[in-house]
Amino acid sequence: MRKFSISLLAVVILMAGVTSTFANEQEEGAQPASAAGPSNLALGKPYHINQPADPQYADNGNKLTDGIRGVTAYEDEAWVGFYKGNNRDVVIDLGTNASIATIKANFLQATSGGIQYPNVVSISVSNNGDSWDLLRHEGAPAAFWLANPPLYEYVWDGTEHGVPGGNKHTAMAYARYVKISFTTNVWVFLDEIEVLGYDGKVKGAKKAIAPKPEYLKPSKLATDDISDMVLLYNGHYGAGLGDWTKEEIIPYLSYVDEHGKPQDWMFDGVLYLGLSSPAGRAFEMSFHGSTFEDWQWYLNKTFAENGDMDQLNEAVQEVSQQLGKEQVPFKVVLMIPYPAEPQDNFGDVDGDGISENFNAAKVGAEASLANKKKAVEWYIDEALKRWQDKNYSHLTLSGLYWLNEEVAPDGTGDSQLIRFTSERVHDEQLKFYWIPRYRGYQFNTWQELGFDAVAYQPNHFFHDSDSSRIDDAAELAKTLGMGVEIEFDERINTDASYRQRLSDYLDGAKQHGYHHHTFRGYYQGNTALLDAARSDDPVVRDNYDKLYRFITNNK
Repeated sequence: MRKFSISLLAVVILMAGVTSTFANEQEEGAQPASAAGPSNLALGKPYHINQPADPQYADNGNKLTDGIRGVTAYEDEAWVGFYKGNNRDVVIDLGTNASIATIKANFLQATSGGIQYPNVVSISVSNNGDSWDLLRHEGAPAAFWLANPPLYEYVWDGTEHGVPGGNKHTAMAYARYVKISFTTNVWVFLDEIEVLGYDGKVKGAKKAIAPKPEYLKPSKLATDDISDMVLLYNGHYGAGLGDWTKEEIIPYLSYVDEHGKPQDWMFDGVLYLGLSSPAGRAFEMSFHGSTFEDWQWYLNKTFAENGDMDQLNEAVQEVSQQLGKEQVPFKVVLMIPYPAEPQDNFGDVDGDGISENFNAAKVGAEASLANKKKAVEWYIDEALKRWQDKNYSHLTLSGLYWLNEEVAPDGTGDSQLIRFTSERVHDEQLKFYWIPRYRGYQFNTWQELGFDAVAYQPNHFFHDSDSSRIDDAAELAKTLGMGVEIEFDERINTDASYRQRLSDYLDGAKQHGYHHHTFRGYYQGNTALLDAARSDDPVVRDNYDKLYRFITNNK
């Protein structure tokens, strides 16, 4: 995402250095590869797993490198079973540096037993066992969604995937340690990791030097300079919770004192999104998918006279006046509802008298995808038209947000739909935003899908997990170049255990480095921060104060 330029002379010098270095590597003890071909360097080698396997499917200490492959039945004792918990790291010590051509990890899927392929497998190498260079992330295959798929090998192949820091002649990584990292949802079954290569250093092998992993930084190019984006839900909720007034929005735009008077700017971006319509149909992936009528309702509500967007515009104007310094235009992101696959009677988008059908089982995959594209394109065009007609004095539209939190099965054409939407958003010179759920399908492919600004959900606040979940999510977000979502809801104001979960996010930010210069989204239920800002209870009010301090540290 970062663009830079250097002089032609510098390029010549740099390339000369690379060529020289490569030549020296070949001269310094490198031998031709054995005519017999590569061998399995991992065979019989010791390894360490950061979190043990489940006792029912335990590892005896050598199952993963003993050369015996499990069959397609999970009852086979060759399989090692991992149940939930954090992501697992398997580190193999080859004993000495070697020339590695291919690394394979073999997994099983048996959906009837809750056994699934990992959503992401990361393959890395190291010379010291401490600092690691990533060779490849590989997401789950299409067979992930089949009832009885074959066994599947996640693979890094030097010839096909290259070696970071190498050149076109570099087909092998020169390293001692190999790490296989994988996500777990419910059950993951692994048997046999193979490291194919040659002892010592051979021609075409080089120490891997991967780019240093880093979180997604706020920038004009990626996030339209949004650092901290708060989610304000303006769909249909009971007791009018989805209807935002100027007075309710002000404590999000600005840090207010105990009397509600703005003291400083706070969040620098607002995402408007909704989950359901008055009819109870969902705007995200659901068996009760929303309709054309629901999408129109949402736009009508959002852009109504004195509606949610008008109230936001007035709030920015008032805060600017009270602070005496404008943050204009204030940045806004608007959701794109998801055209759910089961929906077979969406509505007539183009006026041809035929209701759009998203159900591939009824109309075929090609027609289903075409209808989904038609609906999404209508929504984007209509949302932009309404925005332009309003001509807001204090707002700018930074981009559009893909509401669904993971990519649906490849058979639905979801990847194609997202890439189509990305192109359409970019045609309008807007950014494409996403907040994928923890271990959501294909979350690791966010760049290939065409997203610009992505914040990863740890989902620690909502699940029975300890603070190590924050460590897990932070590592994934950083290695994949994403931002992080901070998650909490109204329970932080009533329950000490949930206040602690929020603290886990904030403490984890400092520990893992997403406390500063990182793109962050904020899920806060409906009104958690508004309630805290207005509270007379100092414990509750402190929730608001510490979020303000956390946000201002990001600038």
